[in-house]
Amino acid sequence: MSQSIHYSPSSLNHAYAAPEIVHQRQRTLDSINLSLGQSVLDVGCGTGFLTASMAELVGKSGAVCAIDKENDMVSATKDRCKSLTQVSSSTGDVTQLSFPDNHFDVVTCTQVLLYVEEVEKAINEMQRVLKPGGKLAILETDWRTTVMYSRYPETTETIYRAWDNTVPSPNLPVRLNKLMTDAGITDINIEAIPLVNTSFDPMNFSVSSLNWLSGNAYKKGAITKEESQKWREDLASLGDTGEYFFCVNRFLFVGVGE
Repeated sequence: MSQSIHYSPSSLNHAYAAPEIVHQRQRTLDSINLSLGQSVLDVGCGTGFLTASMAELVGKSGAVCAIDKENDMVSATKDRCKSLTQVSSSTGDVTQLSFPDNHFDVVTCTQVLLYVEEVEKAINEMQRVLKPGGKLAILETDWRTTVMYSRYPETTETIYRAWDNTVPSPNLPVRLNKLMTDAGITDINIEAIPLVNTSFDPMNFSVSSLNWLSGNAYKKGAITKEESQKWREDLASLGDTGEYFFCVNRFLFVGVGE
């Protein structure tokens, strides 16, 4: 489902609790418009924030199947949803879904496909398990849309290039409309969801993400430890002077199964 990139449940819990990610999650929920009794597949459930929200909307008469490639994420989702009997959680691979054809009313896939080499196969699998007329919601980030201020722009560019070289399928949004159409998904609606931060607050999505991205660039040998530290210290100083600015676009694609 992805290459060997692993996030800890605690780091994801921190990121998913950020106000801008809460807003993103609500936009996803609004777009799929769940009803009582529906069946949902949550691909790449992480620590179960979206899973739990969808389970509350489909109610006890519905069902939410949550899958993730990582055992600790599945465990975290089980813990978060332990009072929601309509939720089942298991490990799974989006390119080989263990569900029958035409099974789910809704399939969601949030920030998963960038880690997948066989993106076409993954989308075809999600289409296969979707009922005719059901909804497929895919959300991905294009980090090339990042707008941010740094006194070290060359380091910034190197850090983002290192990330693109780390994942198998970076910058997917520009390709997703065609990939979904080719898989038989119709009536695709595309919504940009900007994640904007103007303060250097550890609770913000950008602060934790930029720390992780700079750490990745260091591990990959793209920058030195000193360059990584200087870059992060500069961002913090911009926060002190009121100059901190960060924005990246996520894109939500919602279409209908054939």
